[in-house]
Amino acid sequence: MSTAFNISSSDIENGKALAGISYLGIIGFLIAMVAGRENRFVTFHAQQSLLPTILFFVRFLPGTPFFVDGFIGLIAIVLFVIGLINGFSGKVEPLPVLGPVAYSFGICKADETGTK
Repeated sequence: MSTAFNISSSDIENGKALAGISYLGIIGFLIAMVAGRENRFVTFHAQQSLLPTILFFVRFLPGTPFFVDGFIGLIAIVLFVIGLINGFSGKVEPLPVLGPVAYSFGICKADETGTK
């Protein structure tokens, strides 16, 4: 499945700060969605930011072994950092591993047509 993102350079330039903020947990996601809901770059990164947030909270399921908890936490932190870098630098790239999975299940939405 190929995902295409048709986001204008002005949306990218105007949304860098909110896109980065969206990776600061649930509160960052909410701030980005409320303040930048008209900006496609911000909504792209807000959708992406939900993926490591969900992964982070999966750690707290009862019965999760310590080593699995630590491994999942490490992966979530790495994805948060990658997202922060992508958001603040203006990159329009899905997060590694989780991004393509989210698009295949319809959790995140890409443009039907168009390119970067």
